[in-house]
Amino acid sequence: MDVSSLAKELSALMKRWFAKRNIIIVSQDGVKHLPVGGAAQMLALSVFISFMCWVSYTTGSYMAAKNALKEQGQTLREVTSAYVSKTMQPSYLPTENPSSQEPLFTREALDNQRMMSRVAYLEHKVDQLKSTNAEIIQRVQATTSGQIQDLESLIRQTGLDAKTLKKQAGSAASDAGGRGGPFIPADLRDLQQSKHQLFTSLDKLAELNQLIQALPLSTPLAGGKPQSGFGHRYDPFTNRLAFHSGLDLAGPEGSKIKTTADGVVVFSGWNGAYGNMVEIDHGNGVSTRYGHLSQLRVTSGQRVSRGDWIGVQGSTGRSTGPHLHYEVRYRDEALNPKKFLEAGRYVSEKL
Repeated sequence: MDVSSLAKELSALMKRWFAKRNIIIVSQDGVKHLPVGGAAQMLALSVFISFMCWVSYTTGSYMAAKNALKEQGQTLREVTSAYVSKTMQPSYLPTENPSSQEPLFTREALDNQRMMSRVAYLEHKVDQLKSTNAEIIQRVQATTSGQIQDLESLIRQTGLDAKTLKKQAGSAASDAGGRGGPFIPADLRDLQQSKHQLFTSLDKLAELNQLIQALPLSTPLAGGKPQSGFGHRYDPFTNRLAFHSGLDLAGPEGSKIKTTADGVVVFSGWNGAYGNMVEIDHGNGVSTRYGHLSQLRVTSGQRVSRGDWIGVQGSTGRSTGPHLHYEVRYRDEALNPKKFLEAGRYVSEKL
């Protein structure tokens, strides 16, 4: 077959394949015919074939790259596993020249490193706790010292001395009963000086609180008006200069008389010029007396607490009218009750 004949057949074939066609478009406006020639059909076919070739090429390239990355990752994992297993041996790797061996990271070394990091962290936390504890101790020490000064000042305000009262309390405690047991010295070597000082201050504060609790600081007659003070005065019966060992307080008829501190009743009955009198021992050498009572509500040996009702105001004994003769005594020596009442008001207002 010659070239001219082949060309004629191809031309006839192209005419049959790409014959002129009409694209029918149906719409509300009517039917439209869009003629499409053979050249336009051939162009569209060429574009389609080119697109398919490009899709095939890009898909093949993506799959090839994916497989390459997968193989590369697998190789990297194998190399890493080999290196880790090699470096995690429990000893040095042998080499041809033993003198050139260099230490590698072993599992034991890594465990030690983690342990040291943990120890360092715990030491840091301990240092923080020490710093916090030191700050707390300083604050408590400052507060405790202030309270000690207040209580010591309060005791001085009554005319007594805190050190003397402590000795008296210690002597009374030693006579209270037998004590014993093996002597085991306290080991204070591990205590810091600040802690030792704090514990000492707390013990001192506890002792002072006990002393304060035993002092007659409350009023025996609510709303009582002073009639005659402590000290020298002109006697109401003889009009001669005399010493008044207490404080006279007067209140409404039938006023209740109450004890001014915890203690034990050592006397309850008639006592000459005092008339009906109650005497209470508060410990540490301190006692109080309540005279000229019209009624007695306690008996000797009875233990009473601050504020207990012990009698009724009256005018028995050497008295010119209803009132309470109130005394505060230390080692059987009369003290000025006014100082104790003022100290009691300070306690209620400040402490």
